[in-house]
Amino acid sequence: MKVILNQLIDSKGLSQNQIAKDTGISVSTLRNLNHNRTTRISFDVLEKLCIYLDCGVEDILCIERQ
Repeated sequence: MKVILNQLIDSKGLSQNQIAKDTGISVSTLRNLNHNRTTRISFDVLEKLCIYLDCGVEDILCIERQ
């Protein structure tokens, strides 16, 4: 599974700092997600991101096929 959040953030012209401020998600959590340095994501964080970015889970996560 791969996090593709960076592409979505860029396309909406947002910064990690702005998202953190507006959602309460820490900047370090967002940074780790953007750089695929995490092995899990909580439903709470995923829900906040989907609501804030007006998107679906499939816009944030994708399955990497080898």
